[in-house]
Amino acid sequence: MSNRIKLTDEIKDKFLDLLKKTGNISKSVKLIGISRMTVYSCRKRDSEFAAGWDEAIDEYVDALEAEADRRAVEGTLRPVFYKGEQCGEIREYSDTLLIFRLKALRPEKYRDRSNVAVPGNVTVQCYTIADLEKAMGLE
Repeated sequence: MSNRIKLTDEIKDKFLDLLKKTGNISKSVKLIGISRMTVYSCRKRDSEFAAGWDEAIDEYVDALEAEADRRAVEGTLRPVFYKGEQCGEIREYSDTLLIFRLKALRPEKYRDRSNVAVPGNVTVQCYTIADLEKAMGLE
């Protein structure tokens, strides 16, 4: 792969389209045949390309969230076999995905909480490097 390739509008669009589908920069550049350095360099110079990049990642994450919701709420069909023959299907749901989505969408209600109580008084002392070196006799 060469980082000498000039990113034309067509190559930029192709990269952004792949990024929307894969959510993976390395995979997207590999499919096009350009280097990560090339796209990162372009991202620094081109604010429109950077905005398209951010939008592509957002779209990919939105697709992942939709799939997580589908698996949690609608479930997926798993075939059931008896004596080597498929005899039916069972719909399985993902409680784990449901928990993660609730935590993401309503963190104030579903986030993990922990309260740590420290009995008594706590004193915090801050030292500079010079103070520590002096205390250790390293001055």
